[in-house]
Amino acid sequence: MNDVIRENYLQKISKFRDQDVIKILTGVRRCGKSTIMKQYIQRLLDEGVSEEDVVYVNMESLSNHRFEDGMVLYRHISEIGKKRRLYVFLDEVQMIRGWERVVNSLKADMDCDIYLTGSNAYLLSTEISTLLTGRSVSFMILPLSFKEFLELDPPEGLHGIPERFSRYVHLGGMPFIRPGDDEDVVFQRLGEIKSDILLKDVCNRKERIDSVKIRKMVDYMFSEAGNPLSAENLANRLKISTSTAGEYLSLIMDSLLFYKAERFDVKGKEVLSTMPKIYCVDTGLRNTQPIIGDRDYGRVLENIVFLELLRRGFSVYAGKNGKHEIDFVTVRNGRYGYVQVSQTIVDEEVRKRELMPFRTVTGNGDRLLIVADPVEKTEADGVTVMNIMDFLLE
Repeated sequence: MNDVIRENYLQKISKFRDQDVIKILTGVRRCGKSTIMKQYIQRLLDEGVSEEDVVYVNMESLSNHRFEDGMVLYRHISEIGKKRRLYVFLDEVQMIRGWERVVNSLKADMDCDIYLTGSNAYLLSTEISTLLTGRSVSFMILPLSFKEFLELDPPEGLHGIPERFSRYVHLGGMPFIRPGDDEDVVFQRLGEIKSDILLKDVCNRKERIDSVKIRKMVDYMFSEAGNPLSAENLANRLKISTSTAGEYLSLIMDSLLFYKAERFDVKGKEVLSTMPKIYCVDTGLRNTQPIIGDRDYGRVLENIVFLELLRRGFSVYAGKNGKHEIDFVTVRNGRYGYVQVSQTIVDEEVRKRELMPFRTVTGNGDRLLIVADPVEKTEADGVTVMNIMDFLLE
């Protein structure tokens, strides 16, 4: 079966084609970065770029083992690119020793448009920011959206969508999942992906790390997705020092298994220093953990909405307005939006409670209440109420 064409990402990347910046695709392992890179290459070929002008190096292939030495790779590409423009794609670039110098030299010495992928956030954000200042642009790649998930497994009519949504919530959106896959097989693969991430993107980055504590911390973070989290919380939970917990937390966040929603003061329009909320990159990976604590379905839905807002290009914060909290404050191009997520608002008291935070917000900005109830899209008191599946498929 063919892969989903990740059009959202392809369009974003295409806007920077032939511009003098290095394009970087970042994201957790196995979320589809390599596939997107290959789809983009095919788009270039379809638009008339010659195959001879495209250099694709997948560092996970043993056939490219020699290119782990950055100088060997540099000489190889230099030989290909004499006196013509190249499109250079380096997949899993962190496996190339001295890759930063290779990329800088290619940019300085040749006429080339460069694209990179990598799994490690530290490698492709902190280091890039100092080595390639002003000369790179990053694209955050996430697992499949629900809309993309349905493209792989189209329902026969609208009645099939809720069943597909339940499967999406349970299994997540990792691109390897196919219709009819046995759940046990899917979760075995998800467990292997999680272990791979913990080994290669967390434990291998620091000597004398306690891998058992790391795994326990990750599983606890999965169980707490949608809640505020701090190093102090984790230290108390795992019976380790706050400094060690903070160090481990930083390593885990860098693996891109989780994303933060910083606290945002709605009235003052400023980011607060209080504990951020954390959300996991994929609900299927979350469901590989042992059952720890509260597995509230409402917070799972909130997690899914958070990821979707990121896909749509918003900066997303956890809103606070006095004593009231708003699940998400979104910002894009200077425009604010306000989003609440609720499992159900059938009960009138719950409905009032979920709508209350919107009444404390002044000024312009869309106000959206997303629910799991099978409701038609409506508007009341300036707030749009809609079903979560309808929201995800807009």
